[in-house]
Amino acid sequence: MHKRIPIFALLAISALAACGGGAGGGGYAPPSGGGSPVATAAPTLAPLAVGVALPTTGIGSVADPTFGQVGGYTQSTYSQTLAFPVGSTITLTNLSASTPHTLDVVGTSGFPANPALTTSASGGGMSATYASGNINGGQSVSIALSTAGTFYFGCAYHYLSAPQMRDVIQVSNTATPGPQATPNPGAGGGTGCVGIYC
Repeated sequence: MHKRIPIFALLAISALAACGGGAGGGGYAPPSGGGSPVATAAPTLAPLAVGVALPTTGIGSVADPTFGQVGGYTQSTYSQTLAFPVGSTITLTNLSASTPHTLDVVGTSGFPANPALTTSASGGGMSATYASGNINGGQSVSIALSTAGTFYFGCAYHYLSAPQMRDVIQVSNTATPGPQATPNPGAGGGTGCVGIYC
């Protein structure tokens, strides 16, 4: 009987060591704040990146207090006005799986009702006449922001759609991005989309 006690003691010590987590970080740590972890609908973009998608299938639209209703472009997760320092080069990525988009500047003082938009590229950097050209699903283009200013733009395919795919970029060393839209509750439902961006 005395020979069995060390075996039971060894098993009990092994079980405690396996469950303890120790300083090696092998144990489970519950989320701080006492709540359940919240899954985000989309990844946050890199600091000099802009994502593009239909507002109705993922990134929503928002009434910006300065510029009005904007949607379809973000530098975070959901639609918002954009702001980057002068001299930056940004990467514009179509987050859609298959829907093409563009970024066509339509002016520097507001959104025109029916602008002339193109799917052909023009201009080498952000200006009053810049157009990205067609950006297919998953593709990217780089845009140099060498001139300070406020540029109103939209997608040649979806500028007149409801909700409109249009936005504002402020090229300034002091501007900040606008507030983000809230997630679209019907995103991805029955659209044949990959994820929430289509």
